[in-house]
Amino acid sequence: MPFRLIAIDLDGTLLNTRHQMSPANAAAVAACVAQGARVLIATGRTYASAGPYIRALQLAGPQIVLNGAVLVEPETGCMYTRQLLPHDLLAHVITVLESQGLGYTVFGSDAIYALPEMPYAPILAGYGEPPLIPLSRTDLLRLPNPIKVLTFLPAGPRDAQLAALMGTQVEAMRTAPQFFEFLSPGINKGSALMELMERYRVPREQVLVIGDGENDISMFGVAGMSVAM
Repeated sequence: MPFRLIAIDLDGTLLNTRHQMSPANAAAVAACVAQGARVLIATGRTYASAGPYIRALQLAGPQIVLNGAVLVEPETGCMYTRQLLPHDLLAHVITVLESQGLGYTVFGSDAIYALPEMPYAPILAGYGEPPLIPLSRTDLLRLPNPIKVLTFLPAGPRDAQLAALMGTQVEAMRTAPQFFEFLSPGINKGSALMELMERYRVPREQVLVIGDGENDISMFGVAGMSVAM
């Protein structure tokens, strides 16, 4: 049975460690589209960062960005936010991170905010993310459209400790060797993919997922076939 819906992660999957897409990978995506499959990118990046790859591949229809919190239409740039991070949970996440001595950034749908002293702009710029917008802690907590919080923490035993401190009311996931993120509960790539499967009436047997990270596991659970890089 041919795959009608194919979801592909960017970093570590479609892209190499230098954030480059090989001609072979681009050709493989084009071949899938030519055979009638609906191909979408599913990434933790903002659309500002992921958009150049999506446009280079000439993909149509909704794409998954910000780890499933936002769907974006590349033809129009229109964004649909599935779920904001409620302000009480935003405050909880920030308080826990501060208690652990961890820095953080807060993502909106198309912008990234941080305290003025946060030194992480060069790291995110390496992923093509927009410049950080400096805000006070008070203003961060008042953001009208918070979607996720990202902290910079190398993978290790603190992952489980941090997730436990956050509690079950927060979706916690490692998204890169140095990134750990927090979203509204139930918001992940898998739930976004399920929404699109229902929209297009594609059964799981006709869904292929390709990814390499912890934040791709939620998609593996809803697809008929999963490929871990």
